[in-house]
Amino acid sequence: MTNPQSPWQPQPGAQVPPVAPPAEGAPPGPQPGWPQPPQAPMQGGHPGWPPAPQAGQPVYPVAGQPAYPPQGWPGAAPQPPAARKRRGRLALLIAAGLVAVLAVGAGTAWGVSRLVGGGTGDDDELKTAWVLDFPERQDTGLTTYDQQDMFGAWLAGDTVVRAQGDGLLAYRLSDGGQAWGAPAPDGTSLCVAAQAVTEGRGAVAAGSDKSCDTVAGFDLASGKLTWQAKFPALAREGRDALAAPDLSVAGQQVIVRSGDTMIGFSLADGKQLWRTTAEKLLPGRDCGFKDMRAAGDLVVITYGCSIGGEVDGVDPATGKVRWRQRLPETKVTDGVLSVQPLISLPGLGHESYTVRDPRTGRQTGSFTDPIDGTELWDVPPNRSNAIDGPAVYQFLADDDTLYYPTFPKNVPDSGRSANQIIAIDLATGKRRWISSGHSASKVELIRRDEQGLLAWETGDRRKLPPRLVRIDPATGKVSPVAKGPLSAGFEGEEAKVMERDGVVVIVPWKHVVADRAITVLR
Repeated sequence: MTNPQSPWQPQPGAQVPPVAPPAEGAPPGPQPGWPQPPQAPMQGGHPGWPPAPQAGQPVYPVAGQPAYPPQGWPGAAPQPPAARKRRGRLALLIAAGLVAVLAVGAGTAWGVSRLVGGGTGDDDELKTAWVLDFPERQDTGLTTYDQQDMFGAWLAGDTVVRAQGDGLLAYRLSDGGQAWGAPAPDGTSLCVAAQAVTEGRGAVAAGSDKSCDTVAGFDLASGKLTWQAKFPALAREGRDALAAPDLSVAGQQVIVRSGDTMIGFSLADGKQLWRTTAEKLLPGRDCGFKDMRAAGDLVVITYGCSIGGEVDGVDPATGKVRWRQRLPETKVTDGVLSVQPLISLPGLGHESYTVRDPRTGRQTGSFTDPIDGTELWDVPPNRSNAIDGPAVYQFLADDDTLYYPTFPKNVPDSGRSANQIIAIDLATGKRRWISSGHSASKVELIRRDEQGLLAWETGDRRKLPPRLVRIDPATGKVSPVAKGPLSAGFEGEEAKVMERDGVVVIVPWKHVVADRAITVLR
């Protein structure tokens, strides 16, 4: 079988990105350029998906067409087996439509799947434009699902970008064409992605099944790998989960916290700006880093010590400590919920969230779970059996209010659970309101804007369609915006839900909680 020219190979005139010098005391950096990704299995693997069909073209695969993007990190990749024919009506790709992508497990292939919808629905009704099915389940345990985890997703310019184990891939929003692709290095997988981007630039980390030890910067517009650098990383032992670093983009810096080492890199070129350790920051106190989060112009680091703990505010550009708050044993925090506003998590032996002044670190408020009898739903949707990495919490916040999902409760005779959104006054720690007027299903927050809160009610596939709703930030009253199809029920649970110009895209964090890797409604 002859493979076509690999779309992962460098384009004519393309430059291999330089490797940033390794951090002091770190292992030598990688060789220039990412190596060739793993070969796809010829038998027993998942079939790949073909490029998105244009209007008038069949939805099923066309012989000889690769399922890979036109450019990306250097390396060769084989042509995957043809996908089986998909059922569904052909739909036109309009400019407002989104096309997204999933990497098939174990680094075998990338592609898009079947179009479903016809025309657009009424103003208050969303139709399924297309869905991307997960590969058929393999009888290999949880590892299969973990290989299909999503680490981050963004709408950037005219593309939608998805990060997962195989790498990054972008598709044009306007016509569904493949914009660029960046596979993980040979023998490695992505293990974490910074959730924030600055001016279209972001960061991911990758490694082998033993160690996640390489950070890389990328450009969302071009898909180019702009730099890569090594950092000291904890080695996986036995059947333990792989340790992934805390990774944040803060302004023009990338901050990596791995074990008791923290390093600041330039987002533009990967230059190491500073490096420190828990012992250097708190000499002689027998302290270790517990958590790191960074946003804007502030890095917040929490410690656990032999006696008590600490919270520090650090300058992301210099690594210098701006403020320091020592914590007694009864106030030690497990980590940081939010940097803007600054809220630290509860710790061992207490359930208190602490609100702090980001300029000084001093406590300005607190609240305890439950609040007035209402329990919070604080389970990270990106939790994994294979990777022990930073948690992603689903909440929204402004300067004085935190909007948080409540603990789901079973809805009798429905096969689903339901929750609401609670608004917490950060100054008083009291409940402002609990949202009212929801359908009896789970609620996923999308964003806070000038019109209030935008959210997605997940519904189910039998009787209760999902809904796009607005929540009044003053009262918590729910107003419906649009109803989705029953086929999209449950897909929004534990997912990143995005909306732009009336188009809703649902990207689940994990395969185990969803049937589809992507659902697009318009």
